[in-house]
Amino acid sequence: MLKKMEAQDKEKLFSLLKFAIWDMEEDVTVDWLLYEELKKHTIDLLPVRILPELDMPDELRQTWINSAYTRVAYNVNYRHAQEALSITVPYVVLKGTSSAKYYLYPEFRIMGDIDIITLREDFDIAYQQFVELGYEIKKENERETGFAKDRIVVELHRSFAKLNDLRYAEYLDNLIIDSIDSSHELPDRINGLVLLEHISQHLVNGLGLRQIIDWMMFVNKCLSDDEWLEFSILAKNIGLEKLAVTVTRMCEIYLGLSAHAWCKSADESLCHQLMDYVLDCGNFGIKKESGWSYKENVFIYYKKPMTLFKLLQKRGVENWHASQRIPVLKPLAWFYQGLQYLKKGLSRRYSFGTLKTDYVDAQKRQKMFDALGVRQNSKGLVVYRNGKYVKE
Repeated sequence: MLKKMEAQDKEKLFSLLKFAIWDMEEDVTVDWLLYEELKKHTIDLLPVRILPELDMPDELRQTWINSAYTRVAYNVNYRHAQEALSITVPYVVLKGTSSAKYYLYPEFRIMGDIDIITLREDFDIAYQQFVELGYEIKKENERETGFAKDRIVVELHRSFAKLNDLRYAEYLDNLIIDSIDSSHELPDRINGLVLLEHISQHLVNGLGLRQIIDWMMFVNKCLSDDEWLEFSILAKNIGLEKLAVTVTRMCEIYLGLSAHAWCKSADESLCHQLMDYVLDCGNFGIKKESGWSYKENVFIYYKKPMTLFKLLQKRGVENWHASQRIPVLKPLAWFYQGLQYLKKGLSRRYSFGTLKTDYVDAQKRQKMFDALGVRQNSKGLVVYRNGKYVKE
């Protein structure tokens, strides 16, 4: 695990983001540490337009500018590829440009993959069309298929929601799919639910500031006190109303979001705990060591033998390449994965003292997830399989 940010570094980060996002001009001295922190959260384009006004070493400024050219070039290529998608079935875009449109400066929201979802009956048609268009299959599972072409990855979703509750997952996915039209854009309220559920998805395996800022910009544009009344019903129907309230209040405290009456009831100690966790993770958990979430899940589930066994078996199949080549070995994947955790515990890098600390941290985080009303990974995720939602 990388060293946590000192209090003064956090304040510099928040001041810089307020300046970059809201034009709240503050006296900010920028150093390499702060720049690297922005990169780890994939938000280093946000301050680009104010670089001439910031106090920083000339070498850092030039490095930042050079990196920005590359980032912007990718964003342009990304948007061009998205606009040029020539599949013939209806679909909508999830996240990406659907998040950026809420930003004051959408061009500075860094893009990743192009995520789309079709009508369920059109998935196979879209799949075949991507193959015929020369896209290479990079990954494939029950939830999505990843296609790549010209350095752009398109993720074709069969389902989106990763909520544990079968009803919640089906409810959200049905809202998304029922909103598909020729515009390729979701209505704002449904798009907001996608952004909120995206935060929920990454709570366990790496929640960064980019996901938080996506939500904040949506709230700023679309969730006035009056608009919240109807949105809160939808959020409650997927079990994420408290998460919405807490994250919004956290953005008000740290990131300069204007005050909203509907989140005054938020537990501010929980807001502080959540922000510390976000800063400790980075985008998609980049600031954590490889495999950290799996290790912590073991600590959380060790009192539930069957759940622990299923987790070890799943991770073992993913990590033990021999079991992927030789099917007869798959039933032993749980044993392989258990040995890997034991090996880490006996190594100098992963001492048992470190594992004990990780265990305590994992329990604290699980309490935070419970307080937020998010029971992710506690009983297995929901997947859409053979025409219905089932537990993984």
